[in-house]
Amino acid sequence: MKFTGYCQTDGAKGLGAIGPPGQVISLGCHAHARRYFHEADKAGDPRAKWYLERFQKLFRVEQLGQRFGRKEGLRRRFSRPIFGAMLEAAQQHVQVAPAGTALGAAVRYLLDQQERLHRCLTEPVAEISNNRVERAIRPLKIGARNWLFVGDPKAGPRLANLFTLVENCRLLGIDPERYLIDLIGRLPDHPAAKIRELLPTHWPQPAPVQSGAPSGAVAVLPDPVR
Repeated sequence: MKFTGYCQTDGAKGLGAIGPPGQVISLGCHAHARRYFHEADKAGDPRAKWYLERFQKLFRVEQLGQRFGRKEGLRRRFSRPIFGAMLEAAQQHVQVAPAGTALGAAVRYLLDQQERLHRCLTEPVAEISNNRVERAIRPLKIGARNWLFVGDPKAGPRLANLFTLVENCRLLGIDPERYLIDLIGRLPDHPAAKIRELLPTHWPQPAPVQSGAPSGAVAVLPDPVR
């Protein structure tokens, strides 16, 4: 594996060990951790509300950090102490909440995932959750039956790569159709060793046609704008 960066997942078994150590940094998801306490609250355990209030504060800090560009400072001042208090409370509740109860499952998940969840609050570019990815793949999950018979064992990974390109375009504000049309035209003459230059993050988007420009005239920027 040549990928270097972050891999953010829920706490499903094996996902935290994806990629070589030091090359791929594993991140947890506070939204998934919160769901366990939401279930405990629905089950009627009053102790779950305290955790839900802390999760709400963590997500509020993220919103403020994004808005004012002070995410690292706000995390250091507020989020990390809040998360530390949650871990301390979980250490106490894990002693008295049986594993078979909703709260027992919630505090055990929090403690088991604490290292990966803590990285979400210390790594500068890390997100607090992978909610954006969850929303992006929801149409694929809803249409799962449509992907059961893809025709060939190699077609599945190819579709996954195509979906990944399309979702990256959407995250970057790029029109996927324009990108794919341009990509198909460039691929035949583009060196395989420089395939990264064609990724959405490096795609030199055509500049919009200015008012009064001749019909059909499109200027292409010489350098990638992303």
